Amino acid sequence: MGNIKKRVLPLLAFVLAFTSCVSNKSLQTTPDGEEVVKKTREIDNGIAPIVNLPAISPAASRMQYLSSNIKLTLNVNGDKVSLKGKLRIQKDGGVQISITPLGLVEVACIEFLPDKVRLINKLFKTYTEVPYSEAKAIGLSGINYGVLESIFLNRVFQANGQPAYLGVREFTLNNTGNSYEITTGKGQTMQYGFTVDKASGYMTSCNGTSSTGETIKCDYSNFKDMNGVLYPNRMNINFKGDIALGLDFEHSKLSEKEFQFSSRSINSSYRNQTVGDFINSIK
Repeated sequence: MGNIKKRVLPLLAFVLAFTSCVSNKSLQTTPDGEEVVKKTREIDNGIAPIVNLPAISPAASRMQYLSSNIKLTLNVNGDKVSLKGKLRIQKDGGVQISITPLGLVEVACIEFLPDKVRLINKLFKTYTEVPYSEAKAIGLSGINYGVLESIFLNRVFQANGQPAYLGVREFTLNNTGNSYEITTGKGQTMQYGFTVDKASGYMTSCNGTSSTGETIKCDYSNFKDMNGVLYPNRMNINFKGDIALGLDFEHSKLSEKEFQFSSRSINSSYRNQTVGDFINSIK
């Protein structure tokens, strides 16, 4: 049990780095009025190449479910820990990461739901949940469920060429040979950059920088063909703010088969804790 605690609790701490108190730094807002009209025209000029990318074809757009076994490697300020788990995603429904160190029994669960982040510690029978608007790095960086889902599903653009979920009103598209370099406008709370492979149309990297200095970077590799839809077998996410956090996903048994997504049920034996108390309980 002690070894499991040492391996699982740092992962919960990783997520809690995003869900502590709200920063008092001010957020930038998206410009309105004439600036929006101007920036909308800039988007229109870049849409034509994007709508022809294979990744936003009808075949790719059909993927509504994703499940896999995963090996997670967590890096917190240089300290690494690896454990096993399962990933389940239903588009517009939720992202669920189940932690099963021994491959069978779930000891913890992390859920990114449309309206909140939820962490369940089955070792201590405690849980905590926080809306995105009240999370520190998530709220500060303008990251919401839609952004997280786009990152996990490797789906940046809709079929009409508009960015998916990000609320982006401006972007520039640069042709760099084998890929497109796509950068969002600086008027956003988080400025994003995407590298999209022309041949497949899939995102190979994504990075973001907030108006207050936090950064997030995602890299995708080893793409697998699932009935005409590509998905990366490996995904690496790094966040730098007050601390440096890294999370590396290695997938196996990837599937897009439909399943019934449901948030984990919590019975009366579980204690609902504040984020602060939850953090203290796993230190």
